[in-house]
Amino acid sequence: MFVVELITPSPYRERTVLHPPRVLVIDDERYIRGLLAELLTVWGCETDVAANSTEGLALLDLKSYDLVLTDYVMPGGTGLELVERVRSRDPGIGVIMLTGSGADLENDGRRLGFTLLRKPLQIDRLETAVKQLLNHRQIEA
Repeated sequence: MFVVELITPSPYRERTVLHPPRVLVIDDERYIRGLLAELLTVWGCETDVAANSTEGLALLDLKSYDLVLTDYVMPGGTGLELVERVRSRDPGIGVIMLTGSGADLENDGRRLGFTLLRKPLQIDRLETAVKQLLNHRQIEA
């Protein structure tokens, strides 16, 4: 087994991994998807995007991910439904739920094991949450 170090500047540089962290962004707003993907790429992550939960679940069937960032309110299903399906496929995957809704999701977050971030999104809080979840996830090839 060969171990390589990330070459790109990243908050995860202190970790020795076989691949950059893989992150799936699921959000129905194209601008938000693009912004999140760009930030994650700058932070050293390999990022895929999906416009809804159906697309996101299809990508989860094709690839393994270390982290899923999802919106709460999307057409075709809520973020909670998506997280339940993600958990049934991979209980250890990190999940961050983004919401602009005033819904009380704290209990759901504890039950389903996701980090809740409210919109408008604070980039430093997002970066901290991403780093914490990825550092807890055992990243393997």
